[in-house]
This record gives sequence, C-alpha cells and structure tokens, in this order.
Amino acid sequence: MRFRNQHVLVVGGTGGIGLETVRRFLSEGAQVAVIGVESEDQLSDEQKHVLSSPDVIHVQADAASTQQMNHAAAKLEGIQKRLDVLVHVAGISARRFGDGPLDQCSEEGWDRAMSVNVKSVYNSNRIALKRMLEQREGGVIVNISSVLGMVGVRDHFTTHAYAASRGAVISLTKSAAVYYAKNNIRMNVVCPGLLDTPMSQRAISDPVICEALTEFQPLAPHVGYPNDVASAILFLASQEAKFMTGIALPVDGGWSAQ
Repeated sequence: MRFRNQHVLVVGGTGGIGLETVRRFLSEGAQVAVIGVESEDQLSDEQKHVLSSPDVIHVQADAASTQQMNHAAAKLEGIQKRLDVLVHVAGISARRFGDGPLDQCSEEGWDRAMSVNVKSVYNSNRIALKRMLEQREGGVIVNISSVLGMVGVRDHFTTHAYAASRGAVISLTKSAAVYYAKNNIRMNVVCPGLLDTPMSQRAISDPVICEALTEFQPLAPHVGYPNDVASAILFLASQEAKFMTGIALPVDGGWSAQ
C-alpha cells in the first residue's frame, strides 16, 4: 500500500499502459483521477470495470488541447483535494497520418506526432507543476516516452516524427527535473520497448517484425506487457525512488543496451 491516501492523476489512463497503471495504483491504496479521450459510452467493459471504482474520477479530455486540459484541471481541483503524482501516458503512433522516414514523412504525420506526443506532455506537466508548487509539499511526475526516443533503428520502426516527439519528452523531463528539484518535485521518464498493447498490434501481428524482435529485444519473451511498464512507473512514483530524478528508464528487453 505504497500510495495510501495519495492522490494520483493518470493522463491517458483509459487503455494499454495507462489502464494497467490505474489498476496498479488502486491496488496500492491511491485515489486516482483519470483523463482520457474516450467518452463514457465509448469505453469497453474492461475500462468501465476499472474506472467504476469508487476511488476513481474519470474526466474526458483531449490531452493535446490546452483548452480541454485546463477545463479538466479546473474540474478536478474541485474534486481532488490535492495532487501528489502525475503520470502522463497519452501518446500515439502517427504512422497512419503519414509518419515514416524523414524524406517521406508527411506534414500531417509530423504535426500529429508533435501535438499528441509533445504538446500533451506540456499541458499535463504544466498543470501538475502549478498545483504542486501551490501545495509546497513536493510531488512526482512520471512521463512515458519510448526506446525510439533514445536510439535509432535501420528497419521496421523508422517513424522519425514519432522518434523526435519521444526524444523531446525525454529532454523536457530531464531539463525540468533539474529546475524543479529545489521544490522537491521529482520528474522521471519511462522508455518502453515494443509492448503488446492496442497501439502496437500492427507490429505484434507482423511475423517479420516478431522475428526481428528477437534481435531488438533479446530478453525473452521478446515483447513487453503493460504491467512491465506499470511496475516501473509505480517504482519511480514511490518513496523507493526518492533520490532519483531526471532519469530515462528503459523497459525494453535490452533494446537500448545494444
């Protein structure tokens, strides 16, 4: 029960890594607010089951919209008495919008990746920091990036707008971590490899990519799961990591070590 009586906000908490993170925080005693892009009638039975907990507040908002996030934040301030932990998971692959190798990347693919993967982090982190500074009791922020923000690849994962957006999250987190350390606010970032999540089904279902994963992610079973990342998130958010800030923690089966 590491998070008993703590108030947590998970942005992008309605699916994949986010939903598993919400589930894990609840199991350890936290009160959890969830911001997701889906409305109530768009939620699956699994999502409804988790979000129906009496310890969950669910607010619909597009994290990339400053107006919607400001509105969500104002609503939550009237309900949640404080904010101890922010976890920002929200993000997309912009491949379907034209992301790819830089010479082929469409402007829409670039803009989508930067808006959803970078501006959303700006929105949530800015809101959380203002509230934590007002509280004057410190706090924790954990952002989610990707191993593709740390290393380059030759084949299969050449979405350069996505890589640039994920690298921006790492740089933003490190820079802000140093600045806000004086306020006892810790900021870290988790960098997953390829996971079995709804966003990754194109790659997971491709036998060529699955074979390549034995090289990319040499640690069996060569693909990660949301729970692997949730474990890292909860560790960084807990007092077990109280002397850790500004780190980019790979959860990637050995990808970035090569």
